[in-house]
Amino acid sequence: MKESSTVPEEVKQRINWLLIFIIVSFCFLAINLWYLQVIKGEEFKERAVKNCIRSLVEEAPRGHIYDRKGEVLVTNRPVVVVSIIPEEVENLEELSKRLGGIIDLPEEVIREKVEKHSAEPFKPVEILEDCPLALTIEIEERKTELKGVVLEVKPRRNYLNQELAAHSLGYVGEIDQEELQKLGNPQLQGGDIVGKAGLEKYYDSFLRGKKGQKEVEVDALGREVATLFSQKPVAGNDLLLTMDKDLQTYAENLLEGKRGSIILSHPYSGEILVLANKPSFDPNWFTEEISYADWEKISLDPDYPLINRAVQSIYSPGSTFKIVTALAALEEGVTDSQRKIYCSGNFKLADQVFTCWKRGGHGNLNLIGALAHSCNVYFYTLGKELGVQKMGRYMDKLGLGEKVGIDLPAEATGVIPSPEWKQREFKEIWFPGDDVNLSIGQGYLLLTPLQMHSIICAVATAGDIYRPHLVKEIISPEGEVFEKTEPEISKKVNISANTFQLIQKGLRATILEGTGWQANTKELSLAGKTGTAQNPQGESHAWFVGFAPLEKPEVCITVFVENGGEGGEVAAPLAREMLEKYFNLPEPE
Repeated sequence: MKESSTVPEEVKQRINWLLIFIIVSFCFLAINLWYLQVIKGEEFKERAVKNCIRSLVEEAPRGHIYDRKGEVLVTNRPVVVVSIIPEEVENLEELSKRLGGIIDLPEEVIREKVEKHSAEPFKPVEILEDCPLALTIEIEERKTELKGVVLEVKPRRNYLNQELAAHSLGYVGEIDQEELQKLGNPQLQGGDIVGKAGLEKYYDSFLRGKKGQKEVEVDALGREVATLFSQKPVAGNDLLLTMDKDLQTYAENLLEGKRGSIILSHPYSGEILVLANKPSFDPNWFTEEISYADWEKISLDPDYPLINRAVQSIYSPGSTFKIVTALAALEEGVTDSQRKIYCSGNFKLADQVFTCWKRGGHGNLNLIGALAHSCNVYFYTLGKELGVQKMGRYMDKLGLGEKVGIDLPAEATGVIPSPEWKQREFKEIWFPGDDVNLSIGQGYLLLTPLQMHSIICAVATAGDIYRPHLVKEIISPEGEVFEKTEPEISKKVNISANTFQLIQKGLRATILEGTGWQANTKELSLAGKTGTAQNPQGESHAWFVGFAPLEKPEVCITVFVENGGEGGEVAAPLAREMLEKYFNLPEPE
């Protein structure tokens, strides 16, 4: 008879604890499996897809820019861009060292660029623009050891004529945070290329185009194995300008070695044929990332090459402003074609003496003679009798103190002085001597060359100011004109036809017998006005404004030479040469 075996109580307890541990472990595993598959399943699935599917954004080529004859001024060229996708990098330090050795870039710079964009791990971080062919081939050959590095072909802006018309065309660059917030466009994001100046900025929304998208499947080494989705980018619209490349080139050559601007336009349409500024710059400098040293060199240049002098800089207009004083005096009955004023060379006002540029004086002059010979004393007298309030009314009629409205950004409005303005700016009252200075375009008055150009256009058309513009047509990528700039009268100057006729007569006399004789050419009936604006900071500024032919004006011209000296000696000959070029006149013997 066998004895029944019994399990010790201690062993039973251990078995029970083991069973509990096994059950709890299985429960823990089951809960985790449920959590990973049910709760986090979609997230991990998305991560897995992202690890094998790469989303790429394809930049849209910006629209081309043509001159009025259809000659290309701005286009695009393809460049190879070296980028890194942070999420695909296994060892950033090692990758930076290898890639830096190939493209000759410090590994610290590469690491810093990648780490800066760590918040967007799947977005390619641009490391090198415009990679040379030899380096592109080497990177492609060493793809297996450069996991995370991608090569992309992108369009880059190409300004074919370097400095030509740079201030009008402008340049492009990477959008900054301030622009992102200001534009508020959801289609724009960091790294996008936008217009920064000139037409590139003003017409950016037309030129920019629409980005494309592409999704590709990649293997463990980051190599593309299949394209899953592709949406081609849509090119931007083209701009056909009113500008004439040949005339623009000629004007800029005339200004070579000078600081200044030349404007040539059609007075009855507002089409700008020439908008030349010197010194200039090459917009291609900005198509790639410009170094701080280079930017500092350009921005601190004392000649300010980035400034569009015709549109953004303000100066004393000098004697060219006598046109406005004459208009006001004729309309207010202060003078007429018969009234003569004696010029002794001096004009006394209380205890002040204002001098004429001709020390011996001009003698007796009527309005036509005063305009022709630019007699200061004649206009001092008119200014004193008119006063600032009446002169101000005619400046307002001509649109001074406002933007002319050209299709360029950052246009200046000038400074139009008044008693209220002087009190606000200097805490001083307006003196009669201020009226005298204003009458000859000196004192506090400051205008842009474009504003003076607007005045001469008003005289040429006898009162109609057309909005100046540089873009003639906007053309779709398919070649269709979907927007055309029609002539638009921006301001009608309410001044009598007789007054304009008298001014035109005086401006013609200026060329035939007066201070503008160096602009004269026997084949052309030119009317114009010279100006020499005193400048406290240095040499006087030289001015000339005019139009031709007198009988039926076809073009208006403004020439401004900063610190150039006498308007009749410096600006007038440049105007003659520019008009001879436009009208294809034979060169003088």
